[in-house]
Amino acid sequence: MKLTINTAQFQDMVAKAVKGAGMNNDLFITQLMSISLKDNRLTLETTDNNNYLYVRQDKVAGDDFNVVVGVDKFSKLISKLTCEDVVLEVKAGSNGELDKLVIKGNGKYVIELPYDEEGELIDYPDPLEENSDEFFNSEEIKLSTVRHILSTAKAALLVGKDDMCYSDYYCGERVVATDTYKICGIDIKLFEEPKLISPQLMDLLDVATQESIDVRYKDDVVIFDAGSVVVYGAFDEGVEDYKIDAISGLLDEDFPSSCKIEKQPLTQMLDRLSLFVDTFDKNSVYLTFTKDGLMVSSKQDRGEELIPYKESVDFKDYTCCLDIDLFKTQVKAYQSDVIEILYGKDNSIKLMLGNTKQIIALADDDRTAE
Repeated sequence: MKLTINTAQFQDMVAKAVKGAGMNNDLFITQLMSISLKDNRLTLETTDNNNYLYVRQDKVAGDDFNVVVGVDKFSKLISKLTCEDVVLEVKAGSNGELDKLVIKGNGKYVIELPYDEEGELIDYPDPLEENSDEFFNSEEIKLSTVRHILSTAKAALLVGKDDMCYSDYYCGERVVATDTYKICGIDIKLFEEPKLISPQLMDLLDVATQESIDVRYKDDVVIFDAGSVVVYGAFDEGVEDYKIDAISGLLDEDFPSSCKIEKQPLTQMLDRLSLFVDTFDKNSVYLTFTKDGLMVSSKQDRGEELIPYKESVDFKDYTCCLDIDLFKTQVKAYQSDVIEILYGKDNSIKLMLGNTKQIIALADDDRTAE
């Protein structure tokens, strides 16, 4: 049993499929890749034990077969090939079992196929095949929408607490991400009813190249089909615990004043000023909106810079205290060369761009306690 495929094409498939492998030392299945050819459709499958990534290519010449290999060595070998075509062939070992994968390209390489605890060749799960006829909800989302979510909202997710709903993207009337100190809201509706999507599942959608992604789901199970890339996963539990009404209230709150400043100078200034912020500053800086521009200064007067406005609306003297890291992550996630900042409230500032809003909570201002 063997197949032949263009090397560059196969390298692209393998590089994509690797992104679905969790590589968890405690879960052997996450270190494996399924390679199957059926009716001249080649499919590579990987998993993190919760989500499954399928990478497909039609019109591949060869015999139908299915093998499972270790991700690490196999992917590294394929990435280093320089030949025009690569041949994969499954052969029998000394025991007569089809337990060897022979890769022929620049040379000949043999990879032993893995066995399970019962001494049988690994039978890789295929939940997509098992559930293919059970889905009745259908939506369509755009790859560009997914990438906008990843480039803006991802920076606001709660990190390190996977058991909490705020570690996920809330997808209801709008897409929301928050760690309770910063919030990103994108006014776009993905599903008819609110769902929670894990960051791991959302990241896998970025592997797709087709703009239109068909979404089919039933209960908590969901399939994202982008033609050559398919992702099988599950919505997370706990959507009812997400305080979306309170969060939306913050996102929709009006601010008395606003200004626009260039992103690059602000980002560069924050990187410089970070060198002068330490534990005594509680990682915070002062923002002062002056008539001439935005002044950002360290708490101990070790550094300050003024960024001039590109535009100012309803200017009022205003100063506040912000965690510099929270501010930097949201500034860097902003998807325009000019940032619009809304200010004047006593609890937060807001960044605005089209249908996207970013809220950053204020830190305790030591000056008000003096």
